[in-house]
Amino acid sequence: LLVVVLIIGILAAVALPQYEKAVEKSRASEGLVLVNIISQAQEVYYLANGEYATDLADLDITIPGKEEVVGNTPSKITDYFACRAVGMGASAEGTTRLGVCRRHSKGYAIAYDRYSKQLLCIPDEGTEGEKWCRILTNKQDSPYNF
Repeated sequence: LLVVVLIIGILAAVALPQYEKAVEKSRASEGLVLVNIISQAQEVYYLANGEYATDLADLDITIPGKEEVVGNTPSKITDYFACRAVGMGASAEGTTRLGVCRRHSKGYAIAYDRYSKQLLCIPDEGTEGEKWCRILTNKQDSPYNF
């Protein structure tokens, strides 16, 4: 009986980190979808107005979650992410990121870069975010693009 319990414990110790990675990857896919929606709506807004929106409410999209002001920036808070538009009211030449969703308590954000046309994982400094960006993108060095 002791050997069986020991084997089950070893299997659980091996399986739990893999399970945590799989769960985080599925949660990160929510952020990828949200950032994609925001960036596409930003491009439409730019074509209509000549500048990017600084508020998600200005975009013709519906993001789930509650509205909240984080810092001075209007954001939408979902179960796993805080999303915002980052046009800063700038022209196309002055803006590189159109939308950002920051993951609660994991130390990373997902953003769309309009110049490279890629989704990026951006780790916060001094957190475990770099570890998660490596896991999510399967890249060992920055830039962590999807």
